[in-house]
Amino acid sequence: MHIFLTVLEQGSIASAADKLGITKTVIGNNLTKLRSVFQDPLFVRTGGQEIVATARAEHLAEGIRSVLSGMQQLTIEQDFKPKQASLRFTVGTNDFQRDLVLPELYRQVASETKEFSLRTIIAEYPSVELLRTGKADLLLSPVAPDGSDILYKRLFIDQSCCFFDSSAREQPRTLADFRQARYIGLNLVDGQRAAPISAPISRELEQQVAVRVPNFSDMASFMRGSDLLALAPGMLRLGALSAFKAIKTPFTLPSIFIFMLWHKRHQGDVAHQWVRSQLESAVGNVMQRVKLAEI
Repeated sequence: MHIFLTVLEQGSIASAADKLGITKTVIGNNLTKLRSVFQDPLFVRTGGQEIVATARAEHLAEGIRSVLSGMQQLTIEQDFKPKQASLRFTVGTNDFQRDLVLPELYRQVASETKEFSLRTIIAEYPSVELLRTGKADLLLSPVAPDGSDILYKRLFIDQSCCFFDSSAREQPRTLADFRQARYIGLNLVDGQRAAPISAPISRELEQQVAVRVPNFSDMASFMRGSDLLALAPGMLRLGALSAFKAIKTPFTLPSIFIFMLWHKRHQGDVAHQWVRSQLESAVGNVMQRVKLAEI
């Protein structure tokens, strides 16, 4: 189509070949294909080397220019304008990331866009199938994915600490104190089977777990007024366990990694890229508050 328009503008196959840097044979082959498509000679000779467009060719020119312009627009990098965007995002996450990170994300994105709708799917370990099936746009997960179609980026590393109700019990100080204490832990429910999560509850103290709950948000009601200890992410001092005292333990607890996951079909989507950058910014703001809470 570009060759056709060049021939039309130049009024000569030879001139069009010079301008495009191709041979007259290539131009002739392309025009033959177009003649077959449109069932019209398109160009006829005037007697010399010059040619003139047929009425059909003149009529086609405007439409072809429009088609080429539209095709060129497809190759131009999208210009994402948040203030004009209406976005709907679904995020798979566990409860503590939902309560700490997603409110910050919502505030940031909602203030920068025309409209923003955020939906959450809660699971301790969100399944990557949510991304593959399109049920979720992003996942926040403590586990990096295996599949080559799932892309990810580590957002932060958190350290577990010990939470307790200081109005109901004394602070554990020695390793013996921790070994003799009772704990509240998490369950990952799989059908009818409840499987204890190995982290953040230390395996060393697994036998001391007296209460198990589905998520971190449920810990507070059991801990309040009891002697129970919770070994949980330090970030919870800003969230579900903010009413309790947080201390370091005399033994090593596993670090907690949080990853942002997305399907590679969204890798080049400018709106998706922008939301991912906003999520990183939101996490940075939360982590800054966590550091201030530690001081």
